[in-house]
Parts: sequence; C-alpha cells; structure tokens
Amino acid sequence: MQLSRLQQWQRATRGLLVVAVVALVASALPSLLARAPEALARLPISPILVAIVLGLLLAATAQRRPAWAPGLSLAAGPWLIFAVMLIGLRLSLVDVGVLGLQALPLVLGALLSGLGLAWLLGRLLGLERNMTALLAVGSAICGASAIAATAPALKPRPEQTAYALACVALFGLAATLLYPWLLESRLFEGWLGDPRAVGLVLGAAVHDTAQVTAAALMHEQAYGQTGTVAAATVTKLLRNLSMLVVIPAVIWWALRGQQSAAARPGFPLFILGFLLLAGVRSAGDLLFAEAAAWQALLSIAAMASAFLFAMAMAAIGMGIRLGALATLGARPAMLALLTALGMGAVAIGLTGLVAGSFG
Repeated sequence: MQLSRLQQWQRATRGLLVVAVVALVASALPSLLARAPEALARLPISPILVAIVLGLLLAATAQRRPAWAPGLSLAAGPWLIFAVMLIGLRLSLVDVGVLGLQALPLVLGALLSGLGLAWLLGRLLGLERNMTALLAVGSAICGASAIAATAPALKPRPEQTAYALACVALFGLAATLLYPWLLESRLFEGWLGDPRAVGLVLGAAVHDTAQVTAAALMHEQAYGQTGTVAAATVTKLLRNLSMLVVIPAVIWWALRGQQSAAARPGFPLFILGFLLLAGVRSAGDLLFAEAAAWQALLSIAAMASAFLFAMAMAAIGMGIRLGALATLGARPAMLALLTALGMGAVAIGLTGLVAGSFG
C-alpha cells in the first residue's frame, strides 16, 4: 500500500529530529570552543567536522533504530540536493563561467587519472571487470550516484555493489576530514595559497558531491576563508556532468563481448537548479545591489545550506557500514584507496601549476 505524503513525513520525523539535534550541537560547539583557552580555541574545528564525527559515533545506534531510516534517507537525499542548489546563490553566472574554465583541465585530469589508475590496478590485482568498473566510476565521477547509475547495466552481485558503495563512503569521508587540514599544512605552503585553489582540488579529488561540499565548508569554517565552496562546487558539478559520456563508455568496456545494452544515465537535474539560483543571484545583484533585504536573504540561504549539510553529513555518517568491506577481501579496497590517492596527487599538482593565473 502506497503511503500518503503526510504518512511519509510522519515516518521521517524521528530520523530528521535526530540529525537536526546533531546539526544544532555541531553548529554550537565551535562557538563554545572559541571561548575556551587559546590552545583549544585555535583548533580548526567546524560544524561539518563535528556532525560527521557525531554521525559515525551514532552509526551503531542507527542500525538498531530502523524507525530513523526514512528521516536519515531524506536528510542525505533530497535535502542534501537542495543544500547543493542553494550554493548557487553564492556566485553569479559570470563567476560560474570563470570557475568552470579554471576547473576544466583539473576535471579532465581527475577523470583520466581516476579511470586510468582503476583500470591498471584492476588488471594488476586480478579483479573482475564489474568490480573494477564500479570502483572506477565511483572514484572518478560522482561517488554513490555514479555507482547507482552503472550497476543496473552491469548486473553485479549485490555484495560487489555494497562493497563499492562502502569504499566510496569510507575513503570519501576520510578525504573530507583530511584534505582541508592537509591543504592548509606547511607541506603545500606557497603551492596553492588561495581558497579557490583549495576548492578546485577538493572538487577534482573528493568522491561524492556531498563530501566535496562538506570538505569545502569545513575549510571555510575552520580557517575563516571564503571562495572554497564556490570553486569546489563548480568543479564537482563539471565532474558530475561527465557521467553522461563516461558511464556508458565504462559499461561498454565492462560488458564488451556480452549481449547487453549500455545504460544511459539521466541528466543530474540538481545542476539546473544550481545554475537557476546562480541566475537569481546575478539578477538580484543587478537589481538590488547592496540592499539590506537582499543581503539578508543571501545570508539566510548560506546559513540554511550549511545547516542542511550538517544534517546530511550526520545522516551519512550514521549510514557507514564497514562490515561490507569484509565480504570481498582487501584487493578492491586497495584499488579504491590508490585511485583516490592518485587523483588527489594529480589534482594538487595541476592546481598548483595553474594557481598563478588566478586574478
């Protein structure tokens, strides 16, 4: 029996309340730490980081609370997509175009390095083509979304799909936590040197759209900078668009010699929502300029997006299932890890080379 919209909302209430409370705690903790002794106040702690950690700590509890599942799915799905779209209000269409041109070589580098490394490692490690293909698209394009778009055509075993999703969740989450700190460390001092450059690296190297934006928000919040989220989001959306061409090609490679039609993934419609809101920002800046009401609206949208992201990352943390990695051994995880590291190295190298052209 199909549930009514009201019944669906009622089922989702518990999970949404849980992640909303986690997001509130995560949003308040950095402000409380700022009043602590200097050693604690200087720690690069952000609401996104706190939300992820709290979500991971609650993962075992969430598994025992199936009533939370509808709300967690809503927070990590439609509400997360809306949060990504709201980022469009941070920059104009001109900004999107400029950032897109800067990001294009990095996106191409990320795709070529990710797909090439996965193919090579898959052969060296003796993995099945289905497993290699799922890990390749999950790492190189857009994480869980790419795996979900590819799996129906490949018809992998259920444990293979679960394993690929677990790798994307685990290694993408690790990148979310580590990259903002790593890119600000002395190791890359003078190589990137600009929030946009950090955003370009994150958009080109981190797996999933949610993880990319969470890492960029964490960087802005922890280091008091701006521009990271816009650059990271535009770069990641370019990677997402590549799925229209790359996924059918990967499916053809994995199924060559078999009688099966390659699936054609649908257009990621939230990209249109992002561009629409960037158009709204362009028109609003032109018509209302520095009007207080317009600036207040932009501020509210930014805070709403950040809070929804904190809710989504808490929900995603609660959904991590490390047990899925035990089913097929360590070799596929090694492929996923080395592919992620290779893409990160390529993204950092290419961004450092082009960073000097930023105006």
